[in-house]
Amino acid sequence: MPLKPEQLPAALARGLAPVYLLAGEEPLLVADAATAVRSAARAAGYDERVVHEVERGFDWSLLRGEAASLSLFAQRRLIELRVGSGKLAEDGIAALCDYLAAPPPDVLLLLTGDGFDKRTRDSAWFAACDRVGVVMYAWPLEVAALPRWLVARARGLGLILDEPAAALLADLTEGNLLAAAQELDKLALLAPPGGALDRDGVLQAVGDSTRYATRDLADAVLAGDRQRLTRALAHLKDSGETPILALWQLTQDLQRLIDGNSFGQPPRRRELIERAARRRPPAAWQGLLAQAAQVDRANKGVGGGVEPWQALTALALRMAGPARAAGQSPAHPQRS
Repeated sequence: MPLKPEQLPAALARGLAPVYLLAGEEPLLVADAATAVRSAARAAGYDERVVHEVERGFDWSLLRGEAASLSLFAQRRLIELRVGSGKLAEDGIAALCDYLAAPPPDVLLLLTGDGFDKRTRDSAWFAACDRVGVVMYAWPLEVAALPRWLVARARGLGLILDEPAAALLADLTEGNLLAAAQELDKLALLAPPGGALDRDGVLQAVGDSTRYATRDLADAVLAGDRQRLTRALAHLKDSGETPILALWQLTQDLQRLIDGNSFGQPPRRRELIERAARRRPPAAWQGLLAQAAQVDRANKGVGGGVEPWQALTALALRMAGPARAAGQSPAHPQRS
């Protein structure tokens, strides 16, 4: 039965199998798994590595020839085949099944691939790999599991990432594991002594903190989290930015709420948008566009003396709060 990525380290600790098949929908997890297998192989004396890209017309006799030559020279060798989608031609399936029927004792075969369709996962050669060695398949990481994955990966880099910080990083990278891993690598270089980072520390440390603070503000508004949106606004203002980018993001979200359309947004944002839409009817969201226009005028210096950041704060708080009762007047931003 195929392993999950998190189960591979324990399998490697029990000793090396003659063959590993690592594939799946998450390239980063497959790459990490392949690195772990190579490291274990080097530690076990497999100090020669041969890599082949299996493409159309690949000469499968190379696998047979290299396996046979090793029996003469008694070298330990890692043979790596990159099989892409796993759709092998008949000669490839035959060669691989022949090899798996009697794998040489001094050869470790590592096959890496992308996402396989069901037919490939049900194929005879896939089953043979599972029977003779170890198969690991990386399914897409569930959105809810991404913060936990980030906390664990950060720990491996010497970082202590708390749950709110991990959730923020998951949101900012929109569920993209590779992007999230790259940000963690940056954080490992920029983190304070001790490596502990909270939500604010993440915002201050990542490369484009203005862009991330803007997204954090927008998500806090959608979530109705007034304390968090106030912190994000303070971060943006203290960075010396104008409210333009934040206003653009809030206006984009306003239009999504009016249209009732979260198409193209990451799963976490879709959920935020759908929840926020239930706070007031589309017509009420439509009415907030006028307040957004007031922020724009204030930023351009034609807002009748209204201070731009105060105007933006008033808009964000109103978007984050419940709909006003009939006859209730909106809070007006102070004038300077």
